[in-house]
Amino acid sequence: MSTGTITWVEALEQRVRNVLAAHDLDGLRLLLAGRHPADIAEVIDRLDDDDKIRVFGLLAPALAADVLGETSREATRELLEQLPADKAGDLLDRLPMDDVAEILSEDVPERQQALLAAMEPGDAAEVRALLSYPPQSAGRLMTEKFVRVRPEMTAGETLVYLRHSDPEIESFTDLYVLGPAQQLLGVAPLHAVVTAPPERRLDALMQSDVITIAPTTDQEEVARLVARYDVLTLPVVAASGQMLGIITVDDVIDVLVSESTEDVLRFAGIEGGPELDQPYFSVPLARVVRKRVGWLLLLFLAETFTGSVLRLFESELARVVALSFFIPLLIGTGGNTGAQTVSTLIRGLALGEIRLRDAPRVIGRELAGGILLGLILGAVAFGRALLWGSSYALAGVVGLTIIAICTWANTIGALIPLIAQKLKIDPAVVSAPLITTLVDATGLAIYLLIAKVLLGL
Repeated sequence: MSTGTITWVEALEQRVRNVLAAHDLDGLRLLLAGRHPADIAEVIDRLDDDDKIRVFGLLAPALAADVLGETSREATRELLEQLPADKAGDLLDRLPMDDVAEILSEDVPERQQALLAAMEPGDAAEVRALLSYPPQSAGRLMTEKFVRVRPEMTAGETLVYLRHSDPEIESFTDLYVLGPAQQLLGVAPLHAVVTAPPERRLDALMQSDVITIAPTTDQEEVARLVARYDVLTLPVVAASGQMLGIITVDDVIDVLVSESTEDVLRFAGIEGGPELDQPYFSVPLARVVRKRVGWLLLLFLAETFTGSVLRLFESELARVVALSFFIPLLIGTGGNTGAQTVSTLIRGLALGEIRLRDAPRVIGRELAGGILLGLILGAVAFGRALLWGSSYALAGVVGLTIIAICTWANTIGALIPLIAQKLKIDPAVVSAPLITTLVDATGLAIYLLIAKVLLGL
């Protein structure tokens, strides 16, 4: 979001708070009329619970539905819980059904069924069908409302047909040519139909080689396909060939944002990425603490190994106090080197550029990279140690340790994501915390062992 947009929303939030404080509900209704639903939703997310409900209650039904589709999960749940079932059902009927499925997927079963019962039967049936697919699958993202055409239709007939199409259809970019059993025969781009002679048949305009996905395809794979083939919609097709729906690019963008946030949180050792993928102030503090404390406790215990290493070499450190001056430099360099490697590997695994069968090549490449990086940084560290007044022997220990730690950190940084992938654990969850802990303890041990040998301690 640009700085200008942030300033605009902040100004709107302040005006809303001022009008609420003055209890001027008519003024608040006028203030919100005509505002973009996303801006209103962002303001609602930042308000207290009572003010959320007051503001939302002043919105016209059409605007309220659009705002409901933009608010955070916590705010959406709170707002729906405050509404009678019939009014909540009316608002949900106005939203795209894939959005409704996402909203209701986190509701308790009793409330979910009550809301579905309050919706129009056709819409409720579509939502139930979407909810039958696994979470974070293509089936949960798709919409059943798309342009269906027959192969014998002409371009002229198609344009007339489009003028009378369902207004709830989300995308007219591609027209899907279906056979008698609703099997997908091809896709006719709208621009081709508009520019073709009126008598030209769609089976002569359509593209038969179509990228399709199964309803059980993971959402991340859907996003990769959209990015790879530069398409605005993806057809979802059953194993029988029957077309079930389409996924539009706006939903894919939401997936990319959500998955990116989830990976960033997991990379920091915070579990429950999707639950925390919400505006900062809308996530309850208790939930944040619960999701963070597990890894922190585990890493806290693991970091005690660093203290154990220091105690093991206590006498050596006492004899050459200058050794301790370089400890932060060495373990920091190792951690940074390993973190870079882990980040690169996780990206490659996520994009499918690296597969498990590539493990020997990956390890060999990172081993060589670690040696080269160690030689460069080791030379700098040697010179830096001399500038601090250290002896040539101590400077040599520091330089050799840098080479060893960089090589070790690069190798470990390559192994951890690959092992996690092999064990079907998300590499982003374990890699960053583990690399920091391992390199701290092992890097310190490498340093003091080299010092013990070279300095005769």
